Amino acid sequence: MVYHVEIRRSLRRARAFNLSEKKLFDAVVEPWRRGLPVELGDQQWDSGESVLRILEGPELAQSQLALSRGWSNAERTATDVTTRVMREAASAAMLVAVIAATASGHEAATALLDAIGVRTVPWATLRARIVAAATVAPKMPADTADAVALLVLDGSAPGEAWLFDAGLALGALGGRAIVAQLGDDPSPTELRELAVIRIDAEQPASMNALAERLRHATAPG
Repeated sequence: MVYHVEIRRSLRRARAFNLSEKKLFDAVVEPWRRGLPVELGDQQWDSGESVLRILEGPELAQSQLALSRGWSNAERTATDVTTRVMREAASAAMLVAVIAATASGHEAATALLDAIGVRTVPWATLRARIVAAATVAPKMPADTADAVALLVLDGSAPGEAWLFDAGLALGALGGRAIVAQLGDDPSPTELRELAVIRIDAEQPASMNALAERLRHATAPG
């Protein structure tokens, strides 16, 4: 299976056919996801002003591409996978650091993230990036555009260290710091003004809500 791509803006459009997965991601998906210009058809396309379509299907022969029939043939033989591909790309690029009030909460949250295909990094790693961004420290990776902090509560009263780290994440990451509650216990007084998401491995709707929240957190713009 290969990929066919169309980018259009108003009456202008550009298409590419028979792309490998690597070519698709390197040339189109990754720059598009990051809000960078995409080069296609000897033009540059702005993702904020253009529409992207990705089709997956069998390779098209040269005879199927002739006489400007390529896209109509692609639509007949391939499936539109734009939403799926972009969501998978966002999840694969995302780095989530778990800040949990307890060790058991950290273990549970990490397992939940693994179940929805999201990789985690130590909070210390993300915290170092945040500090680097604030202090302009040399040779320190300061890019946190795809990083999310998941602030996990599990019914235990959070200690001062957790509240400090949570405050740092909320201040530095804004909407990319997500407060999550395991179980049905009420949220701490300090966090009741925030939008707390409740997550439960036994509730598919809860897991889907977490996945959506994470995707929206790193969506461009």
